[in-house]
Amino acid sequence: MTHDELLEATKSSTYMNSRTLNHPYIVIRSVLELHRPQEITLPNGEWGTNCMECDEWSYPCPTIRAIQKELT
Repeated sequence: MTHDELLEATKSSTYMNSRTLNHPYIVIRSVLELHRPQEITLPNGEWGTNCMECDEWSYPCPTIRAIQKELT
């Protein structure tokens, strides 16, 4: 899933009804916003994507992968 697809999934009424009885979607959306992708220049000079919040050199970071796993 792309970052935008993850954000869209948290708006889904099916998602809201089946998975967020104790965890409001607003919390998940906030985490997704913190861990959004950004374009960077890698140490070797090439372009890449990393997480705005983590020190990961790639995207998706472990946080986003965990959310993706639970949404699929």
